Amino acid sequence: MAIASPLPARATADPTPDPAANPPADSTSDSTTDLTGEPTVDGQAPAAPVGTAVRFRVLGSLEVRGSQQVAVTARRQQIVLALLLLETGRGVGLETMVNAVWGGTPPATARSQVQTAVSALRQRMERAGLGKRIRMHGLGYTLDLAPGELDLHVFDELAARGRAAAADGRPAAARTAFREALDLWNGDPLPEVDSPVVQTKLVRVSERRFEVLEECLDAELRLGLHHEVLGEISALAAEFPLRERPAVQLMTALYRCGRQAEALAAYHQVRRTFIEELGIEPGPVLLRLELAILNGSNDLDLPAVTAPATVNATAPLPLPRMLPARITDFTGHADVLAELTDRLSAPSAPMAVITGCAGVGKSALAVEAAHALAPAFADGQLYARLPVGAGPREVSDVLERFLRALGFTAAAVPESLDGRSALYRSALAERRMLVVVEDAADVTLLRPLVPGAPTCGLLVTSRARLSAPADTYTVELEVPQIPEAVELLAAMTGRERVAAEPSEAIELAELCDGLPLALRAAAARLSARPHWSLAQLTARLRDERRRLDELFHQGLDVRAALRGAYEQLAAPARQLFARLGGLPTAEFPAWAAAPLLDVATASAVDVLETLVDARLVDPVGGSGVTARYRLRGLTRLHAAECLAELAEDQDESAPRRRLLGAWLTLADEALLRQGGTPAAELHHPTRWPMELPMLRAVLSDPGEWYGTERESLLAAVRQAADVHETEACWHLAVAVGALAAVQRAHDDWRAAGTDALRATQRAGDSLGEAAILFSLGTLDLRERRYEQATARLRGALGAFERLGADSWRAAAGKALERLARETGAAADGRTPRPGRGGAGPAPATPVETSAWGVPATQRRYGLAASTGGSGTPAARTTPAPRSSAPRHRPAASFPTRRRTESVEEQ
Repeated sequence: MAIASPLPARATADPTPDPAANPPADSTSDSTTDLTGEPTVDGQAPAAPVGTAVRFRVLGSLEVRGSQQVAVTARRQQIVLALLLLETGRGVGLETMVNAVWGGTPPATARSQVQTAVSALRQRMERAGLGKRIRMHGLGYTLDLAPGELDLHVFDELAARGRAAAADGRPAAARTAFREALDLWNGDPLPEVDSPVVQTKLVRVSERRFEVLEECLDAELRLGLHHEVLGEISALAAEFPLRERPAVQLMTALYRCGRQAEALAAYHQVRRTFIEELGIEPGPVLLRLELAILNGSNDLDLPAVTAPATVNATAPLPLPRMLPARITDFTGHADVLAELTDRLSAPSAPMAVITGCAGVGKSALAVEAAHALAPAFADGQLYARLPVGAGPREVSDVLERFLRALGFTAAAVPESLDGRSALYRSALAERRMLVVVEDAADVTLLRPLVPGAPTCGLLVTSRARLSAPADTYTVELEVPQIPEAVELLAAMTGRERVAAEPSEAIELAELCDGLPLALRAAAARLSARPHWSLAQLTARLRDERRRLDELFHQGLDVRAALRGAYEQLAAPARQLFARLGGLPTAEFPAWAAAPLLDVATASAVDVLETLVDARLVDPVGGSGVTARYRLRGLTRLHAAECLAELAEDQDESAPRRRLLGAWLTLADEALLRQGGTPAAELHHPTRWPMELPMLRAVLSDPGEWYGTERESLLAAVRQAADVHETEACWHLAVAVGALAAVQRAHDDWRAAGTDALRATQRAGDSLGEAAILFSLGTLDLRERRYEQATARLRGALGAFERLGADSWRAAAGKALERLARETGAAADGRTPRPGRGGAGPAPATPVETSAWGVPATQRRYGLAASTGGSGTPAARTTPAPRSSAPRHRPAASFPTRRRTESVEEQ
């Protein structure tokens, strides 16, 4: 009696390796040919062996190695790190970590203790040269790993390669891959990690090891190595007496070694164990094997290993149809879609590139266009998506998949990238095929995938603007406007649903920034919860802290899309992007990047432009240092999350303080150019120095500059108040008040003063509070709110007298003199609006044309105790001699002692 096979192949894995799982190989290519030319990768070497860059180990004792060994000995840190490594890519919630460390009885400080452990791990990894690996992910954390850095990932990849080789009839290659995988193990996984949660996760990890060992032994038996592996099989069968596969392998090895009686004895031992332990007979595979041994069946002889056949050159190639399914509710972009299909369906199909920000719908448009073009490419369509951080290794894997789809066996596919690319171009020669490649980061990765035949079309999606050939048709995909976004939402959720709640639909589209990916995630949530109304989801999205969490559903993840773009940035660009998330306004000027990075303006603008290239920041207008940029709402929320990650490891108050100092420097200079005097000298500690050319460019028209930046200035005052930068807050509020006076922007003046007054009172800053009272009192005087002006100016005067701030006191005194004149004139028959009346017209009487007398240093404030100054008040209040220099328009109609020179005059 024959048996089908005593050793089942068990090719349970996809024989095509997952390109995302392969570790990247470094490329030193100096290729300079254009995109359609032959790739010129000099000295292309085979891929580096898997596992050469392993930095984290869990297949044995926990190990972390960067430039030096990272000692992780604290129990909490071991558990947290183990969870992050075992759940790479998925993230671990804070509550899961707490449960893993303390079980069901955590202390009240459990969450903070876990956060402390995470911070300590980050610092240790950074000191070892591993960078910032741990980041926030929703309500927990995730650990970023490159391919090949975790031994468990390398093990899984090698196991997949071994299974693919076994399925292709290459047992030698399978054995090599399996043995490399098993060599990664160094005892039981994570024996030192004392946590039931972690140990439960490790059960499946250990099981994978024994599955690979069994498959390896199968391959070795096929190679005729039964003598060499008999001892290992015997030990495995003894360790796992209830596993049938080791028993099958043991009986087969014994039989091929000429030990038929021992093979039968092994069967009887297994049968007895099954009956005694489980009360059942062995399975049919063991029963058939016993009968084959008894009969001496030829099926047990060593099988012949034949070389796999390659593609018959004369046989027709299969027609690959690799396109993903089209989106049934695709809507919009009709003109672009028509142009794409017209261009690519031409007899000599060119290349087309669709670019745009993350989540804008590049993939949906590409797939829709590819399906529309399918009839024009009768020889088939190839499709691949390059993973985040793809390198030459991932491109090589894509080529392997393409070649396999074209009918080549694994043995016929060359090992090198150059070889695969050449065979790929040969296979496509004289054929009409469409190739779709998504998420190409640059043309270097794209070159090997460009078909050599002009009859083949290439459709590419990319966030970056690729340097493609001149005849390339490029589509710049913009974020839909709100009406288009509502139309898309209606197509996805149903028009009746949107028609029933039109206002909520509009708000939902606005909260999603009109971004198709965000709208699709929202629509998916609504479809999964038909009892939800649009208003209910909209209310949840209003909470900025949860918005990105809400826009996640079944693989649709806005945060992940933004994170992918963020992780491709260089370190300075990542730092700048995160700090832009801390700005109080979505729109900002180009020069703001300089204080945030603490570098020269030109260098900072270059870094900012890399964010534009990555489609994380949108240019609004202008050029150079006067250009303006904007963060979209969801992108800004993600930037704020990135800033929170940075703040866990380092003090992020310094960049914010530098930016406030830059606003102060600009406001001071604008005030000086309009004839006013700032509240401090140029080199005061609260100011951040700026280059003269930049000041000239930005402040070419101070009045226009204020009109452009008024919202940012007011927001800066509010932010300074909120973060307790009290001195900068009231200095800036004084400057804003003076600049607003010129524009008669009294609401701005009042808003800045109110915020600064609250901050100074909370901080107990007596001088700052008095200065703001003086500023607001002057505003009341200008608006003829005489009762309020009297109270505030008298309060400010009294404080200045107590503090010995003579210059401030003189300015307040003159303001009170003016108040007395105006209220006296009102008693003589004029009709100003006294008391708390509304703002009236400006006084008809001429006003002083000198600048607002705001002191510049503590000495100028008259604080002798602080400075040791001995000048008399009379000397300090003597007017400066009239200068022959051109006079500026006064910044406010208040008396002053003297002007401070602007940077231009210095």
